[in-house]
Amino acid sequence: MSTRREFLTASASLLGAAQIARAAGIAPASVPKANTAGLALFEPPTGCYIGAFIERDSHVKGSIPAFEEMTAKKHASYFTYVGYGRPFPQGWVNKIARSGGAPHIAFEPNDGLEYVIDSPYLRNWARDAARTKMPIFLRWASEMNGFWAVKKYGMKGPEQYREKFALVSKIMKEEAPNVAMVWTPFAKPTLNIDSFYPGDEWVDWVGMNIYSVFVHDGDPKRAAADEDPVDFLRFIYDSYATRKPVHISEFAATVECRGTGAQTVDFAIAKTRRFYSALRTDFPRVKSVNWFCLDTISTGLANNDYSLLSNGQMLATYRQLISDDHFLSQVYFNPGKWNRPVKAGTTVDAKALSYGDSSDEMLLDSAAVATTIDRPFLRGIKNGEIVSDDLQLRVQLPQGVEAHGVLWKVDGLTVALSNTRDMRRNIPFARFVEGPHTASVTVLTNVGEMHSDEVRFTIR
Repeated sequence: MSTRREFLTASASLLGAAQIARAAGIAPASVPKANTAGLALFEPPTGCYIGAFIERDSHVKGSIPAFEEMTAKKHASYFTYVGYGRPFPQGWVNKIARSGGAPHIAFEPNDGLEYVIDSPYLRNWARDAARTKMPIFLRWASEMNGFWAVKKYGMKGPEQYREKFALVSKIMKEEAPNVAMVWTPFAKPTLNIDSFYPGDEWVDWVGMNIYSVFVHDGDPKRAAADEDPVDFLRFIYDSYATRKPVHISEFAATVECRGTGAQTVDFAIAKTRRFYSALRTDFPRVKSVNWFCLDTISTGLANNDYSLLSNGQMLATYRQLISDDHFLSQVYFNPGKWNRPVKAGTTVDAKALSYGDSSDEMLLDSAAVATTIDRPFLRGIKNGEIVSDDLQLRVQLPQGVEAHGVLWKVDGLTVALSNTRDMRRNIPFARFVEGPHTASVTVLTNVGEMHSDEVRFTIR
């Protein structure tokens, strides 16, 4: 099914009229206003916030109204990724504010932990967060227990990680008390998780990223269908839930598996029903759960379609599960609590702020802004692709970066120039000779030249 109306029609037939009527309340759910003494920052007395990552989902293109229409319920929180050193994502936060949601930011030191210091950049980033006067969940350097984090963060060991987490937390508490610090390891391996815990003083919420995949790393020989996502959760829950609320920072299940070439909708439905039902009945201290809604196959990023919007039955299951009153649509907070002066300093300039004034379509299409990358990304062609037609290329830019010109390159030579915000270019097939070639872009931006990686392809 390709249109939103078709998805909604399919979902209605699967859920039934009574359930749809109960689920269709897009207005914020009522949040219990019980005594919050003894609760963590932004922790609800009961229930569990629902959230999602939708910025790169092809069905909604980051549009919160479209996503909430399809899921038939307002979501309490949305998340995105920001590389350490990048500006505070003010435009994206403005979008979340218009929806009545709470931003959840995965703040990632991808250039190395050694660059994370008490600096004007970090202080000003925190002050930008404080000026929002909104509840913000800040997930700092997550998945640190995974072997990939050693390279990703240039990490020298748990001690360095704990030191840097504590530093960021200290600065946020001094400059932005509206920021809740979330510590989020990956589901596996569990053996080393505790060694990375920074301490109760610096952590507001304890998180975990959990994925139910059909096979591991796209390898059909590494079957994962029998793994229970609830078992992954138990380790964190048993270790930390008595001290901190638990934040499922990312969850998803495989709807389509590239490794096996299989449509795995039934698998995804079973895992999702198992997980969300268990949160409601067995894990009262899990207070937030966030779906990673992205087809990583079509985007060329990985091996699984995790978009719950890719299939009507999958969407219907999700709608039915979150329609329960246990799943909350609004983060409770008192905005008057944050009405205090904020020191001068910002990481966001006027041009970056202008993105927040654009429509969602402009934000993610014409402006070609991508919140999960730190360099230009060439789209429309994949590494190793065999091409027999014109190249329909486009470029995505990191959040906060504005293009003044784009040099489109083939085999290292410039073949086209864009000097407007047109981030698309057709390269005619007749330009090429048969055989291997490369394509890339150089973007002239408000922060200097930025270069994409080369993409290798073959003309036949």
